[in-house]
Amino acid sequence: MPTCPSCTGEVADGTNFCPSCGAALHSPAVAAMIQDSQRALTSNPDDAAARYNLAIAYRIGGMDDLALEELTRVAELQPDFPDVYYELGALHAKYGRCDDAIAALKRACELNPDDHRAGKLLARLEST
Repeated sequence: MPTCPSCTGEVADGTNFCPSCGAALHSPAVAAMIQDSQRALTSNPDDAAARYNLAIAYRIGGMDDLALEELTRVAELQPDFPDVYYELGALHAKYGRCDDAIAALKRACELNPDDHRAGKLLARLEST
């Protein structure tokens, strides 16, 4: 039986929302990505790659608050990981937190000057 990616409670096949926590349930691929990442973190809670993968799965699944928590933790664990700052910047921008988005995107560009996604989003935010 599938489990909820948010609370890990069991859910029936074909269910759109978890009966325990109300979380929206997503594709089997996203659910599998979440479960695989959570399993990896069980043995090593400081695995930055597993946390990043979990954050991306949460973002794809529309669980932005959880994605933001994981991305913040990844930035603490591996402060030289440019992709995490792009993702943080994009999420902050999505919710109108421009100062936080700009700071994250500047860091992404410092770490990887060739990151055109970060540079483009940063330029757009700075021009508004």
